[in-house]
Amino acid sequence: MPDKPLSKRTAPARNEATLSKRDRILDAAEALFAKGGYDGVSMRDIAAQAGVGLPLIVYHFETKQNLYRALFVRFKALLDARLAALHAPMAPGADPLEHIVRAFVLPVLQAQRGEAGMAYAKLVAREASDPREAERGIVADYFDPFAVEFIRAIRKALPQQDPHYAHWAYLYAVGALVMSVFDRRIERISEGQTHTGDLEHKADYLIRFIVAGMQAGGARP
Repeated sequence: MPDKPLSKRTAPARNEATLSKRDRILDAAEALFAKGGYDGVSMRDIAAQAGVGLPLIVYHFETKQNLYRALFVRFKALLDARLAALHAPMAPGADPLEHIVRAFVLPVLQAQRGEAGMAYAKLVAREASDPREAERGIVADYFDPFAVEFIRAIRKALPQQDPHYAHWAYLYAVGALVMSVFDRRIERISEGQTHTGDLEHKADYLIRFIVAGMQAGGARP
């Protein structure tokens, strides 16, 4: 199990009565893009969901892509939290690789306790797996610099490996984390014995899976 229970803090709570129209637009866009992906949602869909006129969305964001990018800017604090955890001092005797993976995983799962955090996690998962993501440049602009820091840490934790291994290890870890977001299937294949809301076990299993995979893949025969 994780050293500390997953925090119940999530993305900032939003009071519907005090939300600005801009925030309402962002919330609506986040929910719709998380379900339908970038190409499956129109500006008119977002306007209808937010209860505003299309000209207001154009006023605030000009284009659909600007609005889409604004969603990732809004959650930059989550990336910062993961980097802060990565660079935090390790406890005496801690495993460096486990420290890296905890920093990579736990802030994301903590955010999933809230509706906004879960929608963002699904949004990231969709964008990361979209064959056309390079056209928008979001992964390159926001996530590649983040990846460099984790790859550097993986190299340091597995010094016996050639430099290429850390890049693949990072991408395989991303794959495991991304797939963990679309986890409704776990309830079907476990016949209801495992539930999506069990974040404590989910975090424990995911961390151990990624750590063990990196260690096994990095072992020399």
